[in-house]
Amino acid sequence: MRIPKTLYVIADGGRVRYIERVGPGRFNTFRKFVSVHMHEKAAELSPGKPGRVHESRGAARHAIAQKINPRDKVEAEFIRVIAEDLRNDGTMASFDNLVFIAPAKLQQPFQDALPETITGKLAKCIDKDLTKIPDEDLYKHLPVMLVSEPAS
Repeated sequence: MRIPKTLYVIADGGRVRYIERVGPGRFNTFRKFVSVHMHEKAAELSPGKPGRVHESRGAARHAIAQKINPRDKVEAEFIRVIAEDLRNDGTMASFDNLVFIAPAKLQQPFQDALPETITGKLAKCIDKDLTKIPDEDLYKHLPVMLVSEPAS
């Protein structure tokens, strides 16, 4: 009986690793890349100073608070780039299942950006940041996917 091959995509807002299981308790990173904006501060990502408003009474002025953190916007875009990469590069063709491991706030942007062909292979989403865990320690954190299950 053939054991299904699972692609584990481990990501955060600035790094991603594509990992496959190569034996019992052994995982191998075969591809990784980093966002060009990963080390930029939120102030460097915003377009400029926030707008200002006048106080209704008196001469005071206040800055308008940003509603969206520029870092969150850049991280969500990076996650969409990962989904686009999976679609265009054909990596998923040789895998039966996909397991996406990333912080919870990045799960939905990833699922929204996946094409239907890959969404059907998404077996599990895990809310963890494992980007800095070495390959030899991943067996402690990653499930072995032996059957296809719908994403939860």
